[in-house]
Amino acid sequence: MTLSTLALLRGRTLAREGEKLLVRPAPSPEEARALASLKRPLLALLEEGDPLQGDDLLANLHLLAAILAAKEGIPPLTWATFYYEPRPEPERVLAPQESLLPHLRWRGRNLPEPRRVHLAATDGRLILDLKAPLEAFLRTEGEALELFAWPEWRMREYLWAAARGRAPQQAALEWRGQTYRGTWEELAQVVGPIRKVKLVI
Repeated sequence: MTLSTLALLRGRTLAREGEKLLVRPAPSPEEARALASLKRPLLALLEEGDPLQGDDLLANLHLLAAILAAKEGIPPLTWATFYYEPRPEPERVLAPQESLLPHLRWRGRNLPEPRRVHLAATDGRLILDLKAPLEAFLRTEGEALELFAWPEWRMREYLWAAARGRAPQQAALEWRGQTYRGTWEELAQVVGPIRKVKLVI
């Protein structure tokens, strides 16, 4: 699942009716095939009789974290860390498997929008990091599944750092509407060099 798949929810209303996911306006057959991967996580997030606007979902890091975690499989125990402005320190919660989605749903409805949400399984098998604005998406699969959705500048910095310091690994990157697969070095070339700012005193 990528940012382009999530973008298909824009302008639509999502609702749960039993085990059915209702999407209005109805997607085209091609869009429906792409959205099929979201059915299970959306049903896990939605409550019957309480529809959700796709635009509201896409603007809420709490709810996006819930969708992505449900899509990939919620770990038995997860550290959930939330960064809110203007608070200097993040909030950190240790959530068991059955409590993570309800907790994220509650935060999404009752608390201000965070600038960053970070989920990390205590067994190290899942890392999910969201930082607005969500402009680029990276997925790696090795000993751990890592999912990062970040601003372009943050993704560029990370990929160049990974190319210099991380063990060789294949990853998938969604960048400006295109999907690329390759090594850290190859993906760093896709995003281009880090811009150097000249300091004038």
